[in-house]
Amino acid sequence: MTPRHITPLSGVRQQRGAVLIVSLIMLLVMTLLGVSSMKGSAMEEKMTRNLHDKNLAFQAAEAALRTAEQDIQDNIIATNIFDADGSDGLYNRSNLRIWETVNWTASDSLEYSGFDSTYRVGSPPRYVIQHLATTIDPIAALNLSNAGQGTGAGKIETFLITARGTGGSDDTVVILQSSWGKRL
Repeated sequence: MTPRHITPLSGVRQQRGAVLIVSLIMLLVMTLLGVSSMKGSAMEEKMTRNLHDKNLAFQAAEAALRTAEQDIQDNIIATNIFDADGSDGLYNRSNLRIWETVNWTASDSLEYSGFDSTYRVGSPPRYVIQHLATTIDPIAALNLSNAGQGTGAGKIETFLITARGTGGSDDTVVILQSSWGKRL
């Protein structure tokens, strides 16, 4: 029997490893896509942590505001609002932008002690109360039997409350303000 010679298909000898080059290029593209998606996930995680930290600071400042409002209702009387020097967190109206000069320490602001370690804030929220003005309540001032003359009653003391809260670290700070009036 005579050996048969198998002739190679045409073009087989012309291949030079093109499949290897194409697959390496595709692997490089897929690696770049994977690395960029991991960087995006890390950035989104940082954004989520920062948002959580800001929300903690906001909630702390909000709690301090509510405590300051209750403090005004329970503790502030007419005799102590005009002599306020800031030593107890209560300021008079001499400096209208007092929150810019407060150091937020025990010597010039009041601490809200309702936050405990479970809230994981950097430092307890603090607040200051500033007396703004004395106004007359127009509804209480009317006296129908005296033809609309004031009765002398119905004075409202208006206060500006500024509260400062921190998040999980002292680097995240939220400052909130509210106005509060108390009839004295």
